[in-house]
This record gives sequence, structure tokens and C-alpha cells, in this order.
Amino acid sequence: MSKAIGKIDFHLHSYASNVTDYYAANAFAIPESHSDPRGLHPLLKERGMTLVTLTDHNSIDGALEMLDAGLPDVFISAEMTTTFPEDGCNIHITIANVSPEQFKEANRLRRNIYEMVAYLDLQISEEHRNRYGNRLIYFMTHPLMSTQNRPFGREGSLTLEQIEKAMLLCNTFEIQNGARTKAINDLTKRLLTSLTPQVIERLALKHGIAPKGGDPWIKGLVGGSDDHSGINPGRTWTAFEYSGDHPTPNALIDCIRRRGTRPEGLHGGPITLAHSLLKLLYDGSRQKTAYKRKPMLLDGPIRSLLRLVFDSEPESTSEKIRRQAEWLRHLVLGRWGVRVGGLGVPFENILDSEARALLSNPEFRETLASQQTTDDRIFLVISTLINRIFARYVSNLKKEHGLNLVSAIKEMVALVSSNLFVSLPYLVAFLQQASDCLVARDVRKSFQFAQPRKIALLTDTFFEVNGVSVSIKRMIGEAMRRSIEFTVITCLSSEEQRKYCSEPEIRRFIDSGKLKIFTSIANLDFPEYDGLQIRFPPFLELLRYLQEQGTTKIQISTPGTIGLAGLLAAKTLQIETAATYHTNIPEYVENYTRDVSLEALAWKYMMVFYHAVDEVIVPSRSTAKLLHKRGLRKRKLLLLDRWVDVGRFHPRNRTAGYWKKYGIENEECLVKFVYVGRISVEKNLQLIASAYRQLREMRQNTHLIFVGEGPYRGDLEKQLSGLPVTFTGILEGTELTRAIASADIKLFPSTTDTWGNAPLEAQASGLPVIVSDAGGPTELMLDGVTGLKIKGRNVEELCDAMQTLMDEPTRVRMGQMARTFAEANRVDEPFTAILDSDAHRRRLQERKNTAQHDPLQLALLDFELETGLYDGAIPA
Repeated sequence: MSKAIGKIDFHLHSYASNVTDYYAANAFAIPESHSDPRGLHPLLKERGMTLVTLTDHNSIDGALEMLDAGLPDVFISAEMTTTFPEDGCNIHITIANVSPEQFKEANRLRRNIYEMVAYLDLQISEEHRNRYGNRLIYFMTHPLMSTQNRPFGREGSLTLEQIEKAMLLCNTFEIQNGARTKAINDLTKRLLTSLTPQVIERLALKHGIAPKGGDPWIKGLVGGSDDHSGINPGRTWTAFEYSGDHPTPNALIDCIRRRGTRPEGLHGGPITLAHSLLKLLYDGSRQKTAYKRKPMLLDGPIRSLLRLVFDSEPESTSEKIRRQAEWLRHLVLGRWGVRVGGLGVPFENILDSEARALLSNPEFRETLASQQTTDDRIFLVISTLINRIFARYVSNLKKEHGLNLVSAIKEMVALVSSNLFVSLPYLVAFLQQASDCLVARDVRKSFQFAQPRKIALLTDTFFEVNGVSVSIKRMIGEAMRRSIEFTVITCLSSEEQRKYCSEPEIRRFIDSGKLKIFTSIANLDFPEYDGLQIRFPPFLELLRYLQEQGTTKIQISTPGTIGLAGLLAAKTLQIETAATYHTNIPEYVENYTRDVSLEALAWKYMMVFYHAVDEVIVPSRSTAKLLHKRGLRKRKLLLLDRWVDVGRFHPRNRTAGYWKKYGIENEECLVKFVYVGRISVEKNLQLIASAYRQLREMRQNTHLIFVGEGPYRGDLEKQLSGLPVTFTGILEGTELTRAIASADIKLFPSTTDTWGNAPLEAQASGLPVIVSDAGGPTELMLDGVTGLKIKGRNVEELCDAMQTLMDEPTRVRMGQMARTFAEANRVDEPFTAILDSDAHRRRLQERKNTAQHDPLQLALLDFELETGLYDGAIPA
């Protein structure tokens, strides 16, 4: 006889599930479910379920209500919260196809898992003597759910030890839960399908528990939606084979015992849980409940929003949406009758205004109709609304004239706080499910399951021309070369995306999955800093992306709005974090504002930010010492192993007559000083202007060249008026390498740079460099060998150094040594500190072991070894 395939959602809740301490529900003082059992039955049938059951927590009332109503294909099940008596840890065991009498006794015994399971085993054995009775089975649900119905935190939560005991006590497990992430479900499946007789024997000896049945290493596998809100019943199910015209519960149980079932359907995650919470809040505000605590009240704009979401089915017509928009418009105008605009407007006014605008937007309605799942539709509505509210606040900020940095910070705090309420269900859901990562980590470690590294680097700067963006692009290329899962995440406005994303290199990064660009909610000019914009990323979309991609580590390149969003996302998802200290932002703030109090505030922010991450990548030893003095622990610091591309920047790029196109005649008779970089006040360029003016009074065969662009250019041109100076603007690619190599001396007097690509590029191109004695660049050259160091604010010293290098033999000798220095210190696998920090630290330890018999080397390595900074590249 041919076999047919049946379906059963084996994890489903109704309003009978209101008897346990479910943390997410308690956070909002709501029941676990409002779903009507009799309403669930036709929905499950519509979605293809051939059998129907409910697995309410410690209750069969919902299933009995279905049976009392005469609904077909129903059998009784319950999800039991049972306890390991030795440590008080709870786990969830579903008992399926039970009688009311069996449930009553199991419920009495559930405070001791061993007694409850022993009773259930006895009932199963009696089935062999009575082949016509109900066949019973039990299985553990969501095995890697760390909290198992307990509040946040590890105390009292499920650990690896209880999971191991459960694998001896249970022959069947739920491996696909419709409310858990695909990553967690996949790990659960991997754990339970990789068991061997040897593993089971080891666990039995460890815990003193005899494994159940024959072949206890082969488990039955089931799945279910774990729906509490009526959104996703029947979206995740267990498929089973049966004979005859119609399946029976006993046929299902027999198939499970034969290990013939297979879980199918959708995975879930925090988004699914968040939408359940929203639906429970919405349902709870519409009906009376016997729940023990007074539920959170939903009224006004929040209720209007949820009515939009949950009273619109996927097949809703445009007419229904139009009527909703009209209803909401009357509600808003009738209640407030005001036009929203300006700072200080009540949040609920803005919320209603934006909801109304969203409803009446034809493009949004079309996008909403195209979403494939209920979760996608809900997420689109709420995330779009949150983004619009945020953008409204930023727009109001822009309208306020004379808004300074401090005022801007205050207003930003206010608008962030306003949005937290709307996004709170998502944050609660992400936090709850993030705790599963702790159990997953323990499982991988114990069973030696390798977890692929997936690194996401978040940056506020990528398309600007600066050292940070250059390094990040090189990092992408290195990750691609080494087949490392590495994605750069940034944020642009729609207009900026149209401008940049058509470039071949950017398109290649996007198509390969190495670059993810979110559309910014809003852009805001940075106070006091021309040309720099603050971009606000869509936080919920970022959270969802990081979670669904299975990101294992977040690397933060910049501590701006995007970097801060990345840090908050990492803390929410409990992902490992690292941050690079690229820029001395407090010094930039002081340079631009001349306000010592703002500099102190910037330092406080920076230290709070970098204290919050697990690892801080520093570009230079001087930066490491600075941060250590500011309070960062030495063990948190790691030196970024990077160097210049000595193949791209090379003396062979020197081109005779190159500068003629810029109007420089007889260039072979001139000594050409070049500065390459952003033309801004923090680069100490006024020092170049003053020193060059002095030098010209003594030597006429000189020319000064600035390669780059920036807000300080106008002031610099005025200071250098009447002198032979050329501004080329931004140069890239071959033009940049030729320009550097065709100059004679590189000037870089910045005291704020933590690294300095430009001095290295010049040395690799065969130019001696002049740098200040402060900051990272001072470590990237050899004083008196590849160039000269000067005091950072000393005009006379810079003028003297420039004059010294005008001597051709000296200049040529140092230029040759500069090239040799660049070649000798190149890094074969750069950026390992970011792409694989564990491997980088192992390499440091290996070098320590190699040097342990050389007292001199150990002395030289003392600070670097203590902080993890030594990489062997830069000579002491």
C-alpha cells in the first residue's frame, strides 16, 4: 500500500498557556497567548495540517475545548515544564497523544523529571499489551533555548549538562522551532544527528543515567511553529508517513518511533518573537483577560499603529487600506487638530502624523503587498515607521539655526529615547534569544563543532578619501584573497548610493557580498566640520541583518553613529566585539572648537566606547600607550598588522615632466615638497605654510604641492598667497602613485594621526619624509635614516629639516633607505589582527617563544608582549 504524507504543527499555544513565568510576556505584563483554540483549528487546516494538537504549557484545556466542539483530527498534547531536582533547572518536555488521566498524573510528577519520565515510559510499555490504546510519546522542545522559561541570566538557566542528560532521557527532540533562528535550529540538528554509540556511552557514564531504548544515539526528529499569537500557526510542521485513507494520531506516533518524521517549514528568530509580543499586546488591549497582572495599556497612536498591522491580512485590498488611512486621518485631526513641526512636539503627535503619511503612500502600499510573509509585512510597517519618526526629529534639528554640538547631543538623546518605546518589543526579543548563544557556544566547544567565522566591519567612513577608507578597501581585498567571511557595513543616503554604487570596484564589492550598504534614515552635517556628515542607520534592519547572516564578530572601525549602532547591536546579540582606534577624535574636537570642555567630553565618550568592546585594535604603539594611560587594560590592546602596498607605490612610478600639466615649468631644477592627505586644520598644515615662507626667503628653487582636498584649503591658499604652490585636488589610482613618486620630499607634520598611510606611501615611492615627533607616523620611519623628525609645533625645526633635505646626496641616500625600509617591513598577510585575531595572537606567542633564549630580544619585546602589540615588523 502506498504511503501518504501528513503534517502536524507539533508546537502550538492557545490562551490556555497562561500558567508559567514566560520572561518576554512578563516584561510587558501580558499572557503568553490569546489564541482561541476553536479559531486555530480552521487556520491550521487551511495551511495544510492533517492532524491538529495544542501544546499549551502544563495544560490540556485548549485541546479539550477543540474536542468538546467536535473538531476533527484533534488529539491531546501538552508542553510540560519539568525540573531536574538536583539543581532546580527547568526544561520543557512535550507529551503527545495523552489521555486526560495520563496528563493529570504527569502534571503531578513534573517537579521531578526522572519521576515524570519513568511514569511516561511505563505508559508506553503498556501500549504493547493493549494495542488498541493511545500511543504516547514525549520529546524535548527547543533544546538549546538557554532560559527554558526562566528570566535572563545564567543562574538557573539550561546548561550543557542538562542537555546531555536530556539526550539520555529522551528519544525524540524538536530540532526545528518556528520561533528560533535557523542557526540555532541547524546546530540542534547537527548535535542530535551526530550522536554515536561512543558518545552516548560516554554521557551515560558521566551522568549515571541509562539511555532509553534500542539505538539511543538515533533520535526521532520533530518540528513546530511555537506560535503564541496566532500569526504563524502551521508555518513550521512535522511531516510523517501514514497508510490508509486518513492519518491517525497513533500513526503519527508510530512514524516518530520509526525515526521516519522530518521537520519542515519556516525558521524564525527574534523578529518572530517580537511580532508575537506586539500581537499579544494588541489582542490584550481589545479583550479582558484573567491574567494575574494588569497588562500594559495600549491606546492612542500605539494602538492605531497595531490596528494598521494586525487588522490587515495579506490579501487586504487597496480599498481596505484606503479606509484605514481615512480612519486614522480623522483620528489624528479630530484628536489634535495640529500641524506637526519643530522641536518639542509631543512624540505621539509625530507618531500619528507619520503613520498617516505612511498609510497614504502608494509606493509603500505596493511594497507592503509584495512581502511574502506575515513577519516581513509587520517588520516593514514598524521599521519604516520608526525610521520616519527618527528622520522627522533629525529634520527638525536641521531647521534649528545655531544648534551647537552640545545642543545637538541633547536633542539626539531625546529622539533616540522617543523611538525606544516603539522598538522595545524587538529589543526584548533580541535580548532573550541572544542568550541562546551562550548554550550554543558550550555545545560547539564540548562536541568540537567548528563555527565558521563571519566578521562584520561597521564604519562611518568608506567612500570618503582618507586613510581609514583606504585601509578598509585593502582589508576587503585581503579577505577575498584569503577566503575569509568578511563584510563591510556602512550607510548612505539614496542620493549618495546613486552617486557611488555604479563605480566598478564598489559594484564588485556589493555583488560579492563584501559590502552591505544600508539606506540612512537621515543625514546631518557635523557641527564645526565642513564636508563631514553624520549618517543614521536603520537600527532594527541592522539587527535583523546581523542576526540572519550568522555574524560571529563585529569589528567597529569608527565610533560614530554607525559604529555606535554596531556596538549596541553586538551587545544585544551577544556577539564578540572589537574596535579600531583610527582617529584621535578628542584632539580633532579641540582643534576645531578650541573648547577644552568639549575635548574632555569627547575623551569620556571615547573611553566609554572602547571600554565596552572586547578588543581594541590600535595602529601604533604610541596610540596604545595613550589609551593605556587613559585606563584601557593592556590585554585588550592589539597592534594592527598592516603596511603599505610596496608593489603599487614604487620609485619606478616617477615620471619625467609629470608636473608640467599643473603649470610647473623646469621641474627638474626644483625641489618639490609634497603633502598628500585631507586638507584640514587638524593636520597642522599652518606649520607647513609658515616654514615654507621662511624657506623661500633663503632658497628659491623650491615648489610646494598639496594633493588632496578639504575645508582648510581656502585658508591655506591665503597664507601661501604669492608663493609657488600647487593644489592638485584629489588624485587616485595611477595618478596618485605617479604624483608621489614624481615629488622629492614628503611633508607630514600632523600630531593627531594615529597611523599615517601617506608617509609610508612616500617612503615606498623612494621619498624621504619629514614627520612630527608625536602620533603614529613617528613610528613609521627611521629618524636620520629614512627622513627627519621635528617638534610638532616648531616652525624653525621644520624649515631646517626642509633645508637639510634639499641637499641632493642626503635626499637621494635617505630616499633609497626609505624604499629599503618599506620593503623590509612589509606584512605578507596584513590585517590578521582584524580578520583572525586569534591567529594573530598565536603568532605573537610563537615569536615570544622564539625569542625566549635571547635576553636582549625579550627586553625589547617587553611592552609589546605585555600588551599583545608586538608584530615584529617595525624595528625598535
